[in-house]
Amino acid sequence: MLEIALLGAGFMGMTHAAAWKALDGRARVRWVTSRSGQKAARVAGSVGAQPTADIFGPIGDPAVHAVDVCLPTFLHREACERAFAAGKHVLLEKPIALTREDADAILAAAERSGRVLCVGLVLRFFSEYVEIERRVRSGEFGRPLAVSTYRLSPPVDWNDWIRDPAQSGGPAVDLLIHDFDQMNWLLGRARQVFARAVPANGAGPGQIFAFVQYEGAEAAAEGSMMMPRSYPFSAGIRVLCQQGVIEHGFRAGPAAGGGNIGGSFTRFLRTHPAVGGPETIPVEDADPWAAEIAYFADCVEQDRHPARGTGEQARDALLVSLAVNRSLATGRPEPVG
Repeated sequence: MLEIALLGAGFMGMTHAAAWKALDGRARVRWVTSRSGQKAARVAGSVGAQPTADIFGPIGDPAVHAVDVCLPTFLHREACERAFAAGKHVLLEKPIALTREDADAILAAAERSGRVLCVGLVLRFFSEYVEIERRVRSGEFGRPLAVSTYRLSPPVDWNDWIRDPAQSGGPAVDLLIHDFDQMNWLLGRARQVFARAVPANGAGPGQIFAFVQYEGAEAAAEGSMMMPRSYPFSAGIRVLCQQGVIEHGFRAGPAAGGGNIGGSFTRFLRTHPAVGGPETIPVEDADPWAAEIAYFADCVEQDRHPARGTGEQARDALLVSLAVNRSLATGRPEPVG
């Protein structure tokens, strides 16, 4: 059985804890850490783990096989370097880091250790996005020409650090990185970005419009952390191909106990071929975080490196996010990488 140290007991820590609990018999959370002892105790109690306010301490526990990092982004490099140096496998919540230097350091530490690194690019485990990628890759609608996405959220109210761009990277890094990863998955490596933003309360980007250039294709992303409280968290993607369109939309219900995605939601996945009428595609109703964590467990148990949520994929998505922030600062198109 895999023994897990879960670092972080916030919104994502709770989400990961529930997903680990679903793997009962294969894995169990041994430790939950948080600088807030109350949060650590609450999440630990939900999975029968030991809580501690020493956020890195359980990394040294010889009984721990893998470390699940759900800490604020500015702590990712230190947590990963400590874990890999101790010979642990690592599941790391997105984004991989705040800078390319830190991302490269995490990849280097993983390489030296020979252990598994998975990064929480969870859209790669959403049934709709998996089906979109499969259909685009199959070529049934021809080559993809353009991708447009949106990811719209009310302001974060479950922690303070996300609201500080120095600690989170701002919406381009913390929010839109999901969509940039999808663009890369479908279109290849991004070349250039031009971005504009609406300030949030007069300071820092609140709503971002980013235009991303690829070889032979264009993409556009809208991301916001300044929607009204009454506005449901919403996300979607539309892929225009030579012979049709594939689109997906998602709207979440109110969240209870923190976070921006509640238990109820509406969603759709449709195709619009060049010839014939639209088709609504049924997809499996599965928990993507549970699927992501089960995939990581598979990789650890089988001693194989992942194909989804790799460190390299996470770094490539981060490079687009960082180019967006540079473009917002300069007012000009900026190269990616």
